[in-house]
Order: sequence, then structure tokens, then C-alpha cells
Amino acid sequence: MSKALVIENGIIVDPKNGREENATLLIKDQKVVDTLTKNEREGAEVIDASGLLVTPGLIDIHVHFREPGQTHKEDIESGSYAAAAGGFTTVVCMPNTTPVCDSAGTIRQIQESIKNGAIINVYTT
Repeated sequence: MSKALVIENGIIVDPKNGREENATLLIKDQKVVDTLTKNEREGAEVIDASGLLVTPGLIDIHVHFREPGQTHKEDIESGSYAAAAGGFTTVVCMPNTTPVCDSAGTIRQIQESIKNGAIINVYTT
């Protein structure tokens, strides 16, 4: 079991539930919860999100990670770190690579790079 996470003072934006308010978000076992026990709260990691938005993970359905073939521009690992830094938890790679993603072997190569280097959900088209 991982320790709880408390995100304080952020502006919570949750469009699905019509919520936009300055509040505290409690997370336990990677899920948002309503309450924490006293022990969980005392042992929790606390993040002060003053002046920041706290949102669900964002999704980008049009990214150019350029792997394979043009990794000097960006690869799956570096692209996934950049996406995560921007709040994205899921991305979909465009197939404009060299070689083109038009064979099972190329797709397997990309999927292996995703497995070994991505820190977010990365999908191919």
C-alpha cells in the first residue's frame, strides 16, 4: 500500500461533476477519496498547489514522438516525460515516422519502446 497524498489549496477543476473550487484533494491507493484516517493523514505526502489547477489527466490525440527514425527530434521516452510535465496522462502518436508505421515489426518496435520508456499511456494509430 502506498502512502496517501494530500493536495491542498489548489483550484480543483472537474468538468464531469461540475466542480471548480479551491479545495483539498485526498488520494489513497491512487484513487480520490472523501476522507483519510488520522494515521493516513499524518503519514501522507502533502503538496501545496496554491495558485495551481488540479485537473483530471489530460489526453492529447495528436503527438509527434518521431520514433522510429527521427529520435534526434523526440523519442517516446522524452515525449512521455514532456507530456507528463504538462499534465497529460495519455497520448496517441501520429504515424509520421521514418520508417512509416505500416508493418507489424515497426509497431512491435514502437510498443517495446513504449513498454520500456513511457511514463504515461502511449498509444499508436
